[in-house]
Amino acid sequence: MGWFIAQSLAFIIIAALIGLAIGIWIGWLVWGRRATDKHSAETAEAASTAAVAVPASGAEADSAEAEAAEVDSAEAVTEEDEEERAGAEPAPTLAVASTDAGAKAGAETPDASSAGTGEAEATPDGLTEADVVAEAEAVARRAAEASAAVQADAGATEAEAGEGATLQADDLQRIEGIGPKIASALVAAGYPTYASIAAANEDELRKAVASQGIRFAPSAASWADQAQYLVDSDPKGLDEYQDYLVGGQERRAKFHENVDYADVDEITDADVRAKALAEDEQAAAAAAAAEPEPEPEPQDLRRIEGIGPKIEATLQAAGYTTYAKIAGASEAELRAALATGGIKFAPAAASWADQARYLVDGDEDGFQEFQDYLVGGQDRAAKFRKDVDYADVDEIEGASAKASAIAADEAKVAAADGGTEPTASEAKA
Repeated sequence: MGWFIAQSLAFIIIAALIGLAIGIWIGWLVWGRRATDKHSAETAEAASTAAVAVPASGAEADSAEAEAAEVDSAEAVTEEDEEERAGAEPAPTLAVASTDAGAKAGAETPDASSAGTGEAEATPDGLTEADVVAEAEAVARRAAEASAAVQADAGATEAEAGEGATLQADDLQRIEGIGPKIASALVAAGYPTYASIAAANEDELRKAVASQGIRFAPSAASWADQAQYLVDSDPKGLDEYQDYLVGGQERRAKFHENVDYADVDEITDADVRAKALAEDEQAAAAAAAAEPEPEPEPQDLRRIEGIGPKIEATLQAAGYTTYAKIAGASEAELRAALATGGIKFAPAAASWADQARYLVDGDEDGFQEFQDYLVGGQDRAAKFRKDVDYADVDEIEGASAKASAIAADEAKVAAADGGTEPTASEAKA
């Protein structure tokens, strides 16, 4: 498409240059005509005056004729030079009776030249100014028509190119399960290329063929995957995937790229075919088992109280990227991981595994209650009890207020351990 656009621009530029050249030539032609006409008129007037004032003898007549011949020759040379400078296309000649002899006759018979009073003033070449203007307009009109023709040709070429690009379709029958009828239906429904099929889902492709009267397309689920191999120019991958397919349909076991599947569509014996399928399934299971489990996405470790940005980066660098990994580690292992990053001080490390366990279990309420129990990420003196509603002392300002809240929580714990509720004074303390 870019080539056609460039071609169109080239046509337009050429047409503009042709128009410019013709305009320059027209201006030069008008100016040259006027200059030549003025020179010819002055020469004719001088010759006429000389002929009337002094009768010419035989020698003088010969001299005058020679001079007139030289003038005529000079004018002819001037006209030839003008035609050469005008370019390969000579100036058009109007069908008007104009000869140098007429000019000489006018010079020899001044009465005849003066008899034309009331008519348009004619040049010695027989051309009036109106004739010159008409000739210029005709040339300009021909130039405009030529430019319009060039632009029309460029537009037609671009239209033909666009139509060809629209009609051009890929060989959809390379996709297993697509025959001539389904291929025609897909093209008619707007899926003429591998890329358009690869970008569609199964439902869209089934609707496309159904709109053309095709209801049965059992292999439609694999068309997009096959088309993607063609888009990626991966013929080997396509061959292997088509070997995996059975009649264009996927097998029970998921496709594995590291398995060399047998093309069971080429096997006619039922027992041999079943054996080949079973062997491929075993090979796919073994390949899947040999693959390492994908690394899970890192989680936000800073949700754990006592872990800030620096500790989080150190733990992730040591391989502790998820809540599950921290929940499965001991305090000593976590402190050793911090030591690799030069971190020696981590007072809350003892509670990280317990906090992470709540997040692994998805127990947000238990996680929040346990963090209320912690003070700066560390366990309190009394053991944590799930049935006690702890005050979040980290949110309490003032040492005495914090001490009172902790004492109240400890009274709640003691009461829970003894099976009795704390007294009002204990709760208030």
